[in-house]
Amino acid sequence: MTYPLTRTALALALALIGLTVACGGGGVADTETDTPNASAPRTSVDVSEADATAAGITAAAVRLIERSEPLTVPGTVGFDERRVARIGARVEGVVDDVRVQVGERVTAGAVLAHLHSHATHDAWAAYFTAISGRRRSETGLAYARTAESRAAQLVRDKALSPQELERAQTERQAAEQALRAAQAEVTRTEQELRHYDIVPREDADPVTNDEVPVTAPIAGSVIERLITPGAAVTPGTPLLVVADLSRLWITAEIDEARIGRIVTGREVTITTPAYPGESFTGTLAAVGDVINPETRRVTLRIEVPNADRRLKPQMFVTLTLGASAPRRVAVVPSAAVQSLEGETVVFVRAAPNRYDRRSVRVGTDLNGEIEIVDGLREGDMVATTGAFLLKSELSKPAGGEEE
Repeated sequence: MTYPLTRTALALALALIGLTVACGGGGVADTETDTPNASAPRTSVDVSEADATAAGITAAAVRLIERSEPLTVPGTVGFDERRVARIGARVEGVVDDVRVQVGERVTAGAVLAHLHSHATHDAWAAYFTAISGRRRSETGLAYARTAESRAAQLVRDKALSPQELERAQTERQAAEQALRAAQAEVTRTEQELRHYDIVPREDADPVTNDEVPVTAPIAGSVIERLITPGAAVTPGTPLLVVADLSRLWITAEIDEARIGRIVTGREVTITTPAYPGESFTGTLAAVGDVINPETRRVTLRIEVPNADRRLKPQMFVTLTLGASAPRRVAVVPSAAVQSLEGETVVFVRAAPNRYDRRSVRVGTDLNGEIEIVDGLREGDMVATTGAFLLKSELSKPAGGEEE
């Protein structure tokens, strides 16, 4: 920060305090041999305490404060990948019809399209064959159990040898195994039909149930429609994309040097130009485990509720993340920091009557104070009010007044 002094006011102030310039911290000597070298860089300004007071030059100590400033980074809204269904064809066939358009909301289990496939005929045939086999096995088991019961009674009446009873028991056990195998085959064929989203029923008519329905595995919105009626498909061909937009992910990147300042689970404030003056709240869910070797950045994932669907995938947003813990930073009043010859400098009081120019590296502005990243230590006294006057005096040509 600089003071809005006019050239006349500045000249009067400098004339009042009678500042002298030195190269190594000493005052201007009376002898000609002690005149500073005009080519040497000037690093110090001498000023008496009385003159400093008259010109309003004050000094303040460098302070260390604890700061827990937020991080602000850009981000992009995307789908919550746990709430996205990318639906592909399960059989080879032809698209009969598509019942939905992009943007429509659908419920879980809703029929989105139909495919015609010869695979359904084979699946129905296998299913009914398995049903018939199970019925035969059930009948065979019932007969075997009856025969075993009759043989047991005859053995008790001593009208049949025990060996005949053992034979009947063996046949009953074989009938039970056959029924279990038949039931397993029925289950297999039922699962095959369900794989095609067809409900197996013993009273079903394969002629009128020969299409494969394409259903929505989750409730959400149709994001993409990749098929049209008449299109030929094979297993795995992408058909539709359905996404639940009630929760979204936002991805962002930060420099690897800032990773230690964030913690998962913290609240994140989200703003976007689409809704000026409004903000949304999310949660930092994950910090990437790998640094991008080209950008030296790490990816963040923020989860945000979106029940009203105002946030849209691919929307640009700004994220404000809270720091994990306060950190100690050195600060000086903003008035102490000056720009001189392309450098950021402050004037450090090196002696009661001398201020030395010192280059510094600054951080962010903290409500009237500036963070000093490098160049100063706690307790250094720097010129605050009047630092601009010191800068102006140091900017004069060596050995003469500023023209």
